[in-house]
Amino acid sequence: MGALLFSVTARVANRVPSDMMTSGADLTFRRAATYTVAVMGGALVVALLSVAWMSIGSGDCVESMMTCAGGEKYVLVFGPPALLLLGGVGAFVQTYRVWRAGGRWPIWQGAGWMLFVFMLIYASLSAGALTEV
Repeated sequence: MGALLFSVTARVANRVPSDMMTSGADLTFRRAATYTVAVMGGALVVALLSVAWMSIGSGDCVESMMTCAGGEKYVLVFGPPALLLLGGVGAFVQTYRVWRAGGRWPIWQGAGWMLFVFMLIYASLSAGALTEV
C-alpha cells in the first residue's frame, strides 16, 4: 500500500500527465468507448436531421409524414444503419490492428459487435417505413 501511495505521489509531484498514469487497458477502453459513442451520436444526428427535413417538406400533409415524404424517407431509413455499419467495420479493423500489435483487442471487438447490433435494431425498426406507402 505504501509503495502505491509513493508511486502516485511521485507522479503528481513530477507532473506526469494523466495519460501516462493510466494503464494500457484503461486507455484502450476509453478510445473504444469514445469511438462507439461518436459513431452512435453521428447516427442519431443523421436520423434527427432527416426527421426535421421530412417535417419541413411534408407541410400540410393530411396523411402520415412518411407517406408524403420523398427522398428524405430513404435518408432516414438507410442513413443511420449505413453509418453504424461503417463504424462497426472500422472497429473491427482497429481490432485487427490492436491484435497485431499485441494489445487488448477484445475491447475493440466488443465495440464492433455493439455497433452491428444497434445497426440491426435500427434497420429492423425503420424497415416498416418503406412499406408504409
